[in-house]
Amino acid sequence: MPPGEWIGGAATGPEAGLPSWTGGWAGLAAGFALLAAGFPLSSLALFGLLAGLAAASGTPWWAAGALAGAATAAGHGITYAAFAGLGPPFLAAVTRWMPALAGPLEYLRDLLGRPGSWPLLFLLRWVGLGYTQVFWLLGATRSGRPALLAFLLLNDLLWGLAWTYGTVALVAALPAIRAWLTRGALALLAGSVLAGGWQLYRSYRQPQGAR
Repeated sequence: MPPGEWIGGAATGPEAGLPSWTGGWAGLAAGFALLAAGFPLSSLALFGLLAGLAAASGTPWWAAGALAGAATAAGHGITYAAFAGLGPPFLAAVTRWMPALAGPLEYLRDLLGRPGSWPLLFLLRWVGLGYTQVFWLLGATRSGRPALLAFLLLNDLLWGLAWTYGTVALVAALPAIRAWLTRGALALLAGSVLAGGWQLYRSYRQPQGAR
C-alpha cells in the first residue's frame, strides 16, 4: 500500500483528488496543535507522517515545515489564551489532577523569574520537555510580554522547519524507507497516546488511593 494511503485515511494518489490531500494536511495540523496544547502525542511520529505525505504529494519541505511550525504555534497560542482566561485556579486544578506536573511547573516558574532566561527557553523548545507548560504559566499568571510570546512562537516555526527538513531529506535520500517510516510513525503515534493516557490515569489514581 502506498504511504499516502496511510496518511489521508483513503487513497491519496494523483487520481484521489484534492480532498484526500487536504484531509491529510488538516489531520497533521490538528496533531501538531494538540501536541502543543499538551496532548500525549509523539512529535517524532508526527514528523514521520509529515515527511511521508510531503514525499507522496510532492510538497516542498519548507511548505510542510511551515505547516508544522504554524500549527504548533497556534496550539501554544490557544493554550496561552485559555490559561489567561481561566487564571491561576485552573492551573492549580491541573496540578492537583496531575501531581507529576507540580515539580516541572515549579522549576519553570523559577526559570521564568530569572533575568536572561530567553536563551534557556529557546533551548527548551528543542529539548521538547516543558515547553507547553511555559505557555500555561505565562497565561495563568498573565505575565507573557508580547516580545517574549513572539520569540517563543517564532521558535516553534524554526523548530517545525528544521525537523521537517531533516525527515524529508531522509526520505529523499532513502525512498525505499518511506512506507516503513509511515507505518512506524503511525505505530509510534498510537503508542504515545496509549502511554500518555496510562500515565495520566496513574497520576490521577495515585492521590485518590492515598486518601
